[in-house]
Amino acid sequence: MYHQISTDLLNHLKRELPSLQGGTTFNIGQISIEVEGKDGLGGLIEEWFGRWAEANNYAVFDPKKLGNSQKFPDYYVGHQQEGLLEIKSFDTDASANFDIANFESYCESLSYNPNRVNSDYLIFGYKLEGSTLKIENVWLKKIWEITCPSQRWPLKTQTKRDVIYNIRPAAWHKNNTRFDVFSSKNDFVNALYQTQKQYLNISESNDELRYRQATRT
Repeated sequence: MYHQISTDLLNHLKRELPSLQGGTTFNIGQISIEVEGKDGLGGLIEEWFGRWAEANNYAVFDPKKLGNSQKFPDYYVGHQQEGLLEIKSFDTDASANFDIANFESYCESLSYNPNRVNSDYLIFGYKLEGSTLKIENVWLKKIWEITCPSQRWPLKTQTKRDVIYNIRPAAWHKNNTRFDVFSSKNDFVNALYQTQKQYLNISESNDELRYRQATRT
């Protein structure tokens, strides 16, 4: 039921795309400016979406208003609050380089909340021209539909000085990309697991070695 609500949200937003434009005004004292910078736009779009969903009578709930201060999820979906919805955004003039999740935190949370892998990701592609912000496109995806391998790791991540920080998205919205997105939830979870093992330098078990050898023959 909750996934149908998310699908309805997507279709409604797509119908409204021509009118989804505006901007940000910042006021202190007697000075008011039209914001032309992109810093902080993701958080503003996330907050705007909550107000939009409420105005259109969708069963979308802000965890903070429910007394839940945790960072995940951005919103619950469904009257039973069983759906988990994350809001992401990026500039369509550049690549989709937002952080999907902190790598270590995601690995840890998945161990005690396996349902997190089924979260929906509502992704806004925007364009900022001067101070005018326009939503160009919107997608509803699962995490395995927006992630892929990389040259270094089984799962694409943001890595600096050999330290993994965040899970990074694939170019799912483009053609002819170097790495394809994962084809299933199991493929994503396996890539996450294998990346963690390589990162922590954990040796394969005998069962894993036998399985790998058997799949090669």
